[in-house]
Amino acid sequence: MINKLNDNELRLLLKKINVMVMIGVSASPLKASFFVARYFVLRGISVIPVNPNYEGQYLWGEKVLGKISDIQPDKRIDLIDIFRPTKEVPDIVDDTIKYLKPLGCETVWMQIGIKNIQAALKAKKNGLNVIMDKCPKIENQRLFGELRVAGFNTKIISSKIEL
Repeated sequence: MINKLNDNELRLLLKKINVMVMIGVSASPLKASFFVARYFVLRGISVIPVNPNYEGQYLWGEKVLGKISDIQPDKRIDLIDIFRPTKEVPDIVDDTIKYLKPLGCETVWMQIGIKNIQAALKAKKNGLNVIMDKCPKIENQRLFGELRVAGFNTKIISSKIEL
């Protein structure tokens, strides 16, 4: 769906992630893509970094790749997180359909501020979930109680925090 997942569906989607591709990841700890990737790595999720500017370097034990097609065909991918400008999303979605869907990728996630309806519809037509203009780190923290601990109103009422 295009941003139509309810909290339970989104929680299930996030629980299933074992490997994500992060396109546009930065090696700078001052950049959002760096700390989003690091957040998931620290929770045991493998992040495959893709950024031609850092190609060949290592982040969190993974070699940074230059493009999506460089991902080994024996990898199992669950999600792609896009940290690139909106105008680049159609080509990224095309590569996701061609290279990552055969590896099991089920979800295209466009970060906060990134929306491309045409690319989203193409991804959806090809059987992919699409989430736009949201951050998986923030959603994960919201849905699994990490933001509540810091005093944020997550709009989730529960007597039990699932971690």
